[in-house]
Amino acid sequence: MLRFFVRLFATIGLLVVAALVGAVVLLVRYQPSLPDAVVLDLDLTRTLAEGGSDRLGGLLGHDASLREVLDALERGRSDPKVKGVLARLGGDDIGFAQAQELRAAVERFRASGRFAVAFSESYGEGGAGNRAYLLASAFDEVWLQPLGMVGLTGLSAEVPFARAALDTLGVQPQLMQREEYKSFADTFTRSELTPANREMLQGLVGDLTNQLVDGIAKSRRVPPASVRAALDRAPLLDREALELKLIDRVGYADEARDAALQRAGGGAELVETADYRSVAGGAHDSGPTVALIHAVGTITGGKSDRPALGEITAGSETIVQAIEEAVDDPDVKAILFRIDSGGGSVSASEAIRRALEKARQRGKPVIASMGDAAASGGYWIALAADRIVASPATITGSIGVVAGKMSFAGLSEKLGVQWGRVPAARNAGMWSPMHPFSPSEEERLTAIIDTTYATFLERVAQARRLTPEQARAAAKGRVWTGAQARELGLIDEFGGQEEALTLARTAAGLAADAPVTLAPFPAPKSVTEELLSLLSNRGELVGALSAVAELKPLLARLRPLLATEGVRATLPAIDLGR
Repeated sequence: MLRFFVRLFATIGLLVVAALVGAVVLLVRYQPSLPDAVVLDLDLTRTLAEGGSDRLGGLLGHDASLREVLDALERGRSDPKVKGVLARLGGDDIGFAQAQELRAAVERFRASGRFAVAFSESYGEGGAGNRAYLLASAFDEVWLQPLGMVGLTGLSAEVPFARAALDTLGVQPQLMQREEYKSFADTFTRSELTPANREMLQGLVGDLTNQLVDGIAKSRRVPPASVRAALDRAPLLDREALELKLIDRVGYADEARDAALQRAGGGAELVETADYRSVAGGAHDSGPTVALIHAVGTITGGKSDRPALGEITAGSETIVQAIEEAVDDPDVKAILFRIDSGGGSVSASEAIRRALEKARQRGKPVIASMGDAAASGGYWIALAADRIVASPATITGSIGVVAGKMSFAGLSEKLGVQWGRVPAARNAGMWSPMHPFSPSEEERLTAIIDTTYATFLERVAQARRLTPEQARAAAKGRVWTGAQARELGLIDEFGGQEEALTLARTAAGLAADAPVTLAPFPAPKSVTEELLSLLSNRGELVGALSAVAELKPLLARLRPLLATEGVRATLPAIDLGR
């Protein structure tokens, strides 16, 4: 019987390996051809990942890449075969700043004389559809399926407070933060919003709402007052949205597809963006090299990671190595540093900032491009750039620090577990979660956090050419939108990666529209490398990926409750998507 099961599992393993090898062969050999008339088939119903996506991502259900979508639209607008784009949208899975960046890409695409059609079964059915509809409004024709809704319900901010739960458990949060707007610790130490936190959130929601209203009003050519009235009335039924001129057509997916193909002319075919790019090539694949380096997720020491379970991390070791490789490459003329991070470790952030500073000293211009968030540690690393580019909706600033730990001594006592201590020095075991900070340890923590905050302020003042008073006024831990940050001098330009790339060309001494090769650093893994990784220690997670994908949003919300130790420059837990 034992031999039977051994053979059975061995056979299953061989079949899995054979299937993966076969899939890789198909990926490598299959080269689709393009019809004479192309309508790009764009799936915007799911999250668009920052950074590159692996070539086996489709097999494992990984998210598509924002860069790939931008590349397809940018390449398509100069390709005579491409007549238009048909995009499918859903709920608010795409970030606010990403939606603005994609809107700009769609507008450039349309300005080249091509059409753009957006379709959705429902813009946010069962949830908000603000960002999905904001993006759809940039298309020249907006479709909605019968019985679908336009969930243009407006924005609100939600902040979790866990103090009562921690008290019940006997967990004592011992956290310090600088200054009053740095509300990360409030999640653990308070039960409601402070006046400063409420003021900050009102400012964020108000500014983002103005951007939402103005963007839709401009694209749909309706008065802003009409859009605000729609916000108060939403969710809107299909006929209501049609009467308010927020959509153009009520119809099904096959009808939207047929209408798009008819607009493209005889013989037109839908082509998925991945297939299109594999044949037509990228928009930026010739000319001098601009290195594209990503810092995505929580900033940590060590290597960057994209785990199936848990949060993406921006590891300082991986990013610093990528920067150094770009500096050493004589073909690289500039660095486009893309950030989508709410911060993390101060020491890891400083290591990345230092590497970028050295890159500039060695003659490699650095342009920072901010995604949905570049706050706290994410803003710290942007300070080394020659120029900082952000979308109006980018969440940035949060110039402040938080440090401390959770003391589980009370919980331990409730469980009947006592701890004996034998310290070898006055502050030995300072970071142990099994006892509160002593007066001496609190004194050292205060010194650490004050020095770190003062350094942050100095970095901001020096990099952004602000007076100490201006830097502190923009700091105090307050979170800003990109639009607010520009008024404060924290960023230089509005835009996305294309605008940042234009600045990178100029900084490298090239013409603003010169062809360049946008090369990711570190270089993407080959199919063989990904397959080997898949069949090694990470291969065991493959079977659980679909279930894990459903858990990711919840884990992202709970993570701040589980990681608070050390000195961190971290964005507070704010949900602005509702």
